[in-house]
Parts: sequence; C-alpha cells; structure tokens
Amino acid sequence: MKIQEAQQFYRKQFDLYGKHIDYPELDEGLAADIVEQMGRPFTSVLELGAGKGNLARCLAGRGKSVTTVELVPELVEYAEQFQSPDVTSICGSFYDIELPRQFDAVLYMDGFGVGTDAEQLQLLRRIHDWLCDDGAALIDIYEPTYWKQTSGRTMTLPGDVSRVYGYDDSRNRMTDTWWPTDRPDEKMTQSLACYSPEDIHEMCKQARLQIIAYFPGGAMDYEAWSYHEVASLAQCISYRIKVVKMR
Repeated sequence: MKIQEAQQFYRKQFDLYGKHIDYPELDEGLAADIVEQMGRPFTSVLELGAGKGNLARCLAGRGKSVTTVELVPELVEYAEQFQSPDVTSICGSFYDIELPRQFDAVLYMDGFGVGTDAEQLQLLRRIHDWLCDDGAALIDIYEPTYWKQTSGRTMTLPGDVSRVYGYDDSRNRMTDTWWPTDRPDEKMTQSLACYSPEDIHEMCKQARLQIIAYFPGGAMDYEAWSYHEVASLAQCISYRIKVVKMR
C-alpha cells in the first residue's frame, strides 16, 4: 500500500467509523502498558501514526511531553480540538518529515508495514536516528500465521459497517477491507506487511537496532467469537517489539 493509498484509507475510515467510536479504557490501558514496557523513567515521546491523538493525550496525562506525526490532515485537526499543552501535533509522512531532536521513547502502535520492505527498513533507520542514546522504541508488528488463518473472516461493526480480512501469501501482507454494509461498492482496503519474529529481527539489525523484548498481543477465537488477551508469539494478532540502539 502506497502512502497516498494509506492516506485515503485512513481518511475514509475516520469519516465512516472513527468520529463516532472511542474506547477510552483501552487507550488508558495502552498508556499503562507502554509505561510498564519501557521499564525506565522517560519524558519525551514521539508517536508515529497518532490517529485521533487519544494515546498521546493519555501519555500527556502521565507527565509525558508528546510529539505526534500523523499523515491525515483531518485526523490532526480532530486531535487538536482536544489537545493537551504537552502534545505537539505534526501533519506529514514519517518517511520524509524532518524532526530536529531526539526522544526518550518512539512509539508506533498498530500500523507498521504500510509500505514496502525497503520503506519499513528506511523507517527503522529513521527511528534509530530519532532515539536518544539511552532511549527505546516500541513497535507493533503483525504476525503472519494469525492473518493466514483468519483470511476470509467477515464481521459487522457498530454503525452498520462491514469488514473482511484477507491475506496475500505472495507478498506476506494482511488486507483489511471496510465498507458501509448497504453500499458494498464503496469498499476500501488497507494492506500491511506481516513479519515473523525472525524476519523483523534481521530487519532491525540492518537498521542498527537491537530487539531486547517481545510482547505478544492477544488473538480472536472466531469459532467462540471471543477475544483472548494472551496468545503465543506465533499465534497472536500482533506482537510488540522493544528496540534500542546497537551498542
């Protein structure tokens, strides 16, 4: 998925679904997880792909100074309506934006894999440069095994929105297609690269980043239609890596 396609998808997703649905308890839980997973005091944060700014506001409420980078202007404008003084929002692409400082923590939640492998490597190298020498980055990675198994699953979301998952074996990418249930001709699809723990380890090495922890996420049991918060690294929807600069 190219940057322009990603921008179009996230804009439409926001118009269709994102303006009306929020889960503040999940945002607060994610902020608590980040503080725990960082494992050390930190103050300055760079969040990539910040969406509506919910996580940034939660972190600011915990005493962090947060800079966000978001591609979609409408999302940045929405976030700025509720902005904390400790949050600075930047609209642009993190593949080419220039940030003249380094951060204690760099976060990329639920979105790594938008472009090609070469673009992901470029982004990891930029994350390396954005980190303070003793900083750490937390990045969510989509796990290929789960997405292969869930390909074809369809669901209906609040607001009468339909969604179906897919998987492109030839390129190791998950697909996520949304549409208004009564207007199937308006389908929109995002495609994100999936990486095994071994694959992302090698990519990080090329970017001079060392993975020092893996945090598996949960998994959906579609037969029982229940979500399990704990899953194995090989079976989870996504896992989080904690990376530092190679010494």
